[in-house]
Amino acid sequence: MRIAVIGSGIAGNSAAWALSGRHEVVLYEKRARAGGHSATVDIDHGGTPLSVDTGFIVYNELNYPNLTALFDHLGVRTQASNMSFSFSLDRGVLEWSGVSLDTIFGQRRNVASPRFLWMLREILRFNKQAVADRGAGGLGNLTLRDYLDRRGFSRSFASDYLLPMGSAIWSSPPADILSFPAENFVAFFENHRLVNTDRPVWRTVSGGSRAYVERLISPLKDRMRLATPVRQIRRSGGKVHVTDERGHEDVFDHVILAAHTDQSLAMLADASPAEREILGAIRYRPNRVYLHRDPELMPRRRKVWASWNYLASSDPGAAYRDASVSYWMNRLQNLPQDKPVFVTLNPLERPREALTFGSYTFDHPQFDKEAIAAQGALDRIQGARNTWFCGAWCGLGFHEDGLKAGLSVADALGGEIPWRITEEGIARTAEAAE
Repeated sequence: MRIAVIGSGIAGNSAAWALSGRHEVVLYEKRARAGGHSATVDIDHGGTPLSVDTGFIVYNELNYPNLTALFDHLGVRTQASNMSFSFSLDRGVLEWSGVSLDTIFGQRRNVASPRFLWMLREILRFNKQAVADRGAGGLGNLTLRDYLDRRGFSRSFASDYLLPMGSAIWSSPPADILSFPAENFVAFFENHRLVNTDRPVWRTVSGGSRAYVERLISPLKDRMRLATPVRQIRRSGGKVHVTDERGHEDVFDHVILAAHTDQSLAMLADASPAEREILGAIRYRPNRVYLHRDPELMPRRRKVWASWNYLASSDPGAAYRDASVSYWMNRLQNLPQDKPVFVTLNPLERPREALTFGSYTFDHPQFDKEAIAAQGALDRIQGARNTWFCGAWCGLGFHEDGLKAGLSVADALGGEIPWRITEEGIARTAEAAE
């Protein structure tokens, strides 16, 4: 079969890779580079060349089994990373970090702060109570706001801990996190062991995520159409007609839309009511990202610096603004400590221009009840009129979700996947073992 794949993020690349051995695949990408959120940038830091990731950065073997299997199959080199979280309000009015007991009280006056001590107590209560309630089926259709109100958690627990954590994880405003389905929120925290101290070991790709992308798309080099945006997709006569921005039309047996939901919908010239309903229910939000070396965009106290640093404001309306997070790339990617590098998402103030290496925009899916319901209805349109959909939006927006979605579509079309994920772990398929 002849198959078009639109979008070269993790979902599109993995689908095209798995299908390329058995079908004729053409991969369209609007940008001049492949990889989507796997975006490694080369910088010169005072004469030292560094490769820094600005999108996908880390993974762990527990929660990313398919990605782990892919890296193993491709021979991708990885190294241990460091994952920790800090919170900084109003440039140091309140600061804490979860790196150690010492950094939890990195702002010494918090030792005698009733509000802070109560927050710590409620963290322990939430970790136990939320897991128990989920296990008992007590979360139902509650939003996170509903659940916190029902269980009587304080405002300081929400504003100084839980919402910043969720906001940083999903790149969403704190107010939007309150609309997140409680069941999915707690499940994520439980699955990623954020509710206990037995945390998974996080890893990062040596040399940047670009290294794995290059290996993944290697078999597709002569089948990629980079810098080729798709203008229109039309289905007729059992075929799929794809027209690019230059006006060139090509005909395929199937098309895989591995783009964001709004982008996919815009390309479908003859979208069905069901496609409009389901794809339209999953919204995306743009986030501005700066790659820089300005320490002013980190917590004021050096002691509380962590891998992820949430920068909060008490200004009116702050809960509705985009999440502001600074990633300490030296700690995450094991870069030289004497060459400080940060990636900041939606900074409260821009880094100083002389200390900025570049700025970029990444769009992230937003998850609420409507989005979760749309995911459950995806089977209504999946494969209809030879059209398939995949992306990280099919899960909770992470690299594993995009990979899993891409491989699932490839599997439905007869692609080769050299492993299977079982309850016992990663199992190589018979074909891969031969």
